[in-house]
Amino acid sequence: MLRINNQQRDFLQVVVDRSPELGDVADLVRTALAAPAVPVPSSRTEPLPPPARTAVAAYTIAPGTGKAVPVRAGEVVRVSQIDGQQCVDMNVFNLNNRHERLHIGRTRGLQGPHPSTGDVLWSNAPWERPIMAILGSTTRTDTYFPFCSRTIYSVLFGLHDRTNCQEIQNEAQREYGLAPWEIHESLNLFMVTAMLPSGDVVIERNDSGPGDFIEFLALLDLLVVPNVCGDDVTNCSNYGMRPVRVTVERSRPEDRLAGAAARDKAVLFGLPGSRRLPAGEPLQVDAHYVPHFPHLPLQSIEMPVPPDDGRNEDQLREAVLGWAVARLGVFG
Repeated sequence: MLRINNQQRDFLQVVVDRSPELGDVADLVRTALAAPAVPVPSSRTEPLPPPARTAVAAYTIAPGTGKAVPVRAGEVVRVSQIDGQQCVDMNVFNLNNRHERLHIGRTRGLQGPHPSTGDVLWSNAPWERPIMAILGSTTRTDTYFPFCSRTIYSVLFGLHDRTNCQEIQNEAQREYGLAPWEIHESLNLFMVTAMLPSGDVVIERNDSGPGDFIEFLALLDLLVVPNVCGDDVTNCSNYGMRPVRVTVERSRPEDRLAGAAARDKAVLFGLPGSRRLPAGEPLQVDAHYVPHFPHLPLQSIEMPVPPDDGRNEDQLREAVLGWAVARLGVFG
């Protein structure tokens, strides 16, 4: 049985509407499953577990949602896979100054497009300083692609109301009084991207598995806002949305040494002298906040498949949606 959700079915209907040879969504499913299967890598190395530390807080982030997590200077925050295959968008703000936040362009320029263990994340001007150090990672990151949004899905797919990172992020950060226009470009966790010989950058199939993680040392008091990417129609998260785990822990002496080493390596010849900057505006939690993430809950839809098709639910969904994306031709 093929199991999809209502917004995935809406996408398949868009493809049907633009394909005269397809009668309906059931016809698309039959055609897609009859096409030659695209090989999917099946082997992976099991990740080593993260170091043992004392937990401060832990959260499970459900599909289509995010969570604003306060992380004090010297604490460790880890984002980890539960089922695997899930991209996570992450925004970061200075907890004591809402105007200072993660700057993806500066991070990409100074650390490269795929920050990893031993690198730091940089804040925006006029502060421009390391705010987090990556202590360990079994996965990949990306700084090329912007968060997905209603605009992206409208322009590329003709879909106007569905889960997307922009609206998820906006709702999660609302808990601390951050307005929609205060969102910034995300650090993409567990996203696999590659540069083609042409110079174009593409998203490749998500290769993360259960237990994969990335962890950061906070170099100042921060509000870290990860969200489960709302894209369930491309290979960014392999055509689905799955929960992830976020853990805040007390750091060990070796963590703080590693963070200091990463910072020292990043600044190389030192930062500019102190500048006169306006006083910060601290972020405050809204004690009356009640989350209301848009486009949820999703409805599950089951569609029959040929009885001799031995693929599991994930494989069936990937085959059908992958074929539909290629048929639509939005990515060339």
